[in-house]
This record gives sequence, C-alpha cells and structure tokens, in this order.
Amino acid sequence: MRLDGYLPRGLLDALFETVWRTAHPLELSGTGAESEPTVELGAEGPTDLDRKILALLLAGLTDPTAATQLGLSPRTLHRRLRRLMDIAGVRTRMQLGGHAVRHGWVKPH
Repeated sequence: MRLDGYLPRGLLDALFETVWRTAHPLELSGTGAESEPTVELGAEGPTDLDRKILALLLAGLTDPTAATQLGLSPRTLHRRLRRLMDIAGVRTRMQLGGHAVRHGWVKPH
C-alpha cells in the first residue's frame, strides 16, 4: 500500500467526491443585506462585483481562486480590496470582513 502523505492513495479522492456531492453551492446572488433599500455603489460603497469578491473570500476561497472564478486578475482583486478597505476605514482584511458583515455589504453565514 503506497501512502501519499498520511492517507492511502484514493482515500482523499473518495473523501473529496463525497464532500463535493453533499456540499451546498455558494450562491453569489443576494449577498447584500435584505433590509437595505438601496445598493451602495461606486465611491460610497461596494459595487455588486465587490460584494461577490467579499462573499467568496469570506467563504474561504483564496485570492487566486476568487479572482479566477470572477474572471479577474489577482492584481485587480487586490486593488478592489484595497479600495474597500479605504472606504471602510480599516487596515486589515479581517477588519474589512467584520465591517462588511456589520454594514450589510454581505450576509453573515
């Protein structure tokens, strides 16, 4: 029996397939707060694309994966995150995530 790391070969594949079949899809629609009457846009707040970026990152996707899924370059994703951090007045991505949830930019999971 050959081991890849600590798991027998094929076990990780089987685990992945099981999780994949039973997982719930990440839905990007409706990422804004339901009670919010209008969507903030432009310099005043996040655009729909910004909300999608935040939702994917808060769901645990890496920057490259989120960028690829949205058809962006990693540099564009980082630029948009920096802009959101400036709008929110925060210095870290952790603070940005908290701000996004508290201000209805994304729904908490």
